[in-house]
Amino acid sequence: MRAILSAPGSRGDVNPMVAIGAALKRRGFEVVISLAEPYAKVAEDAGLIVEPVIDTARFDELLSNPAVWKPIRGARAIFREVAGDFLPRHAKVIRRHHVPGETILVSHPLDLASRIHREVDQATPLVDVHLAPSMLRTFDDPPRMTPWPFELRRPQWLLRSAYWLADKIAVDPIIASKVNQVRAEHGLAPISRVIHDWWLSPDRILAMYPQWYAPATASFAPRLVHCGFPLHDAVSGDVSGLPGNRPIVFTAGTAHHHCGKFFSAAVAACQRLDRPGLLVSTHTKNFPDRLPPQVATTGYVSFANLFPIASAVIHHGGIGTTSQCFAAGVPQIIRPMAFDQFDNTARVERLNCGRWLRNDRHLAETLDAVLRDPAIARSSHHISQRIQRDAVERAASEIHSLIFNPNATQ
Repeated sequence: MRAILSAPGSRGDVNPMVAIGAALKRRGFEVVISLAEPYAKVAEDAGLIVEPVIDTARFDELLSNPAVWKPIRGARAIFREVAGDFLPRHAKVIRRHHVPGETILVSHPLDLASRIHREVDQATPLVDVHLAPSMLRTFDDPPRMTPWPFELRRPQWLLRSAYWLADKIAVDPIIASKVNQVRAEHGLAPISRVIHDWWLSPDRILAMYPQWYAPATASFAPRLVHCGFPLHDAVSGDVSGLPGNRPIVFTAGTAHHHCGKFFSAAVAACQRLDRPGLLVSTHTKNFPDRLPPQVATTGYVSFANLFPIASAVIHHGGIGTTSQCFAAGVPQIIRPMAFDQFDNTARVERLNCGRWLRNDRHLAETLDAVLRDPAIARSSHHISQRIQRDAVERAASEIHSLIFNPNATQ
């Protein structure tokens, strides 16, 4: 059997999909994955067949654009540049590797090619992998999509109208024509409101987070299955060369090119509180030229091994970093910028495992308050005890069962 996976995003998108691919390979599947060229080796090391469909220069150009890290413009840019560019390229990957009757598609939310193929070839099952709840439009527990304090979330009729308006003026003008162009090549009628419901698999949706983090709703039952957080970061677990004095860890995410000011504020906070700090970034240009003795720097490192030795983690609110903080039981301070980050931040606050930092000027006092708050420490520890470590295997089991028992229901 063959599985064709997609991961058109940064490291936080790639790691879980590669982990699922590796689990499928252990079950006897031949696994193909399409992704951005900078992450090709991650998939190759896992023994997957790699199709780099976004070259390094184009990927870096996209992520180095400051507009990508803005609440509204960022989402539009990602749909226009990533989903739009990825669509025809991944469609070619599917055509090249698809074996009739022996293939299953496993798609990232930005992969619209797999959804089109599922409509053309209904004998090929499709499994959506949703890494964060913000990508699912729910009405009883709507995701937080902006930093605005009065974001529209109630009543339901008004929220439905807001979704309709967003589709008409913001989403469809960017992506619908590209989707319909590929649909026309297959003789399919044009559609509108691409990301309202159509883009979701009619077969299975895997929620790669636990039910206590974001419950399923009637809208998606029974095809949505909670698997838990995929705690796989695909790097060496060795952190022996890093500070062992319970440092405060600061990161803005592996893909962020513009966090120099944040790191400067982090250094100032460490000095003011007389605490050790560790700055984490894959882009060394972000690090300050001069650092005090108590602050160190590192490139990409295993968060699964780093966070348990940290006293707190200040991060951007990506689902991968957030879940690793939960697993480590470490307090969080989150400074969200775009995408799923606002929703993740709101959920962390709701669980009393951290705080939302709305301005870096307040970093030191917020950090001091969180470090001194025993309730946050207790909540963080309690959540760490609820983490299940078999999410990837559960996802692989769901995929395996769908292709060998397509009539199974949950």
